[in-house]
Amino acid sequence: MEGTRHPGEATPENAPGSALKVSVVIPAYRAADLLDIAIGSVARQTFKDFEVIVVDDASPDDTETVARRLLAEHGLVHTVVRQAVNGGPAAARNRGVALAQGEYVAFLDADDEWLPEKLARQVALMDADPAMTLCGCQADWVDINGALIRPLYENLPDRLDDGWKLLFWNCYVATPCAMARRLDLGIAPFDTRLRVGEDRDLWIRLASNGRVGLVQEKQVVIRTSPGSFMARHATLVLEDTLPMIRRHIVAFSDTLSLRTRMRAIGMLHSQIGKSLDGVPGQYLTSVSHLARAVLLGYRPFDSLRQIVLTAPLVRTVKERVKARLQKPA
Repeated sequence: MEGTRHPGEATPENAPGSALKVSVVIPAYRAADLLDIAIGSVARQTFKDFEVIVVDDASPDDTETVARRLLAEHGLVHTVVRQAVNGGPAAARNRGVALAQGEYVAFLDADDEWLPEKLARQVALMDADPAMTLCGCQADWVDINGALIRPLYENLPDRLDDGWKLLFWNCYVATPCAMARRLDLGIAPFDTRLRVGEDRDLWIRLASNGRVGLVQEKQVVIRTSPGSFMARHATLVLEDTLPMIRRHIVAFSDTLSLRTRMRAIGMLHSQIGKSLDGVPGQYLTSVSHLARAVLLGYRPFDSLRQIVLTAPLVRTVKERVKARLQKPA
């Protein structure tokens, strides 16, 4: 069904006659060259009872046009909406959630990819357990060339009754892996004040009210941001994510042990320190955060190793040795 679209309003196309099981929310910014893979991976799902909502976050390119074309070509029930101003991923996802009609909402970023059984496996888990408020799955982190960096998590069960506690220091649910009940999400579940960590903030809130489920087999491919983003990311974690975790620690102080609180803060300092690795002029700042992680007891040997191996003198020696080994005889 093609309707009259006004700027900033949604246009439901191929609208279903009855409510669908899942609403897939895809925020997109400057994503015209990326959506083919993301939307294609949704179209290849073995589970078909879903709608797709793409929120173009005021992109300067033709993201909206490309999204409409791809969704129509795949014959997917869909809505495409364009934000009047760029508000960031949290605001875009909130817009998508507000438009959602499904019992469940699943999130996918425009540069990531689902494997074909993703929705089917998660719907089955959530249907079987009414107490499950958040469902994730295994994923692979890959670089821009598609090379494996690491799995999303290791050695976790398929159900966690206190999964919210683990989220304080281990964000084992990535945004493109998450599924939640629409009624649990409400209208604007993501905190738009947070530039990073808005997903973990929501997962903690959802998980504290129920059980977390995990599909153990890999169902998502997550592509990492380029290295040029890392220094800014470290600043955002310090300014946004760290205060957010501190707020949750205060709110749940009666049920969190001292070790858990220390580990949560230590993990963030470790993350900030590692993000600054190799950024010009940031070695001492990196060391200060890694040292705090050591003092807080979060993987101390890992942080100490990082401090030693990234020292300017050690880097210089390593580069000279590498150059000498590569020099023709």
